[in-house]
Amino acid sequence: MGVRLREALGRGQRGESGEIVGLDELIIQIGRIGDFPKEMHRELRKGNRKIGSMVSKRVKPQVPRSKRIFKLRRSDGPDYDITPGTLRRSIGVRNSRGSRINVFVGPRAGGVAIKNDGWFAGIVESGHVGGRNRSTGSTNFNKIVPAIARLRPTVERLLAIHVRQVFDKYKL
Repeated sequence: MGVRLREALGRGQRGESGEIVGLDELIIQIGRIGDFPKEMHRELRKGNRKIGSMVSKRVKPQVPRSKRIFKLRRSDGPDYDITPGTLRRSIGVRNSRGSRINVFVGPRAGGVAIKNDGWFAGIVESGHVGGRNRSTGSTNFNKIVPAIARLRPTVERLLAIHVRQVFDKYKL
């Protein structure tokens, strides 16, 4: 059995490293579908939210907490006191506005709870402070995007498995 496995892997029949077997067929099958039944898109979004929450739980510990309260004083708007751990608490899953299936994983901005509002994530993550790159030396600089990128192969595999199960259930 070991020889056959080596031969199959040597010929590239099972896919190269980093390639998901059957993904091309799945993409073609998705393209043939016009309108999703309501139950189907509910199940797809539910599975996407479940996978997104897994990503969120793995990314949160990789975002360091600040050791002090950051006081934002503005002349043209309200003043904010950002407590330590706000960026970490703001990472979560939210539904996409333009799609019935897609979800976003990352810092959530807006809403009622100021203690969970990650509106400043772009400033911290990318260094956008009036074009001066002030936050490039902070401990949180460029932490969220690489953490999500490292989880991408796992997420793609889980999504392919989940979508295949739903499509098999509805026999598409």
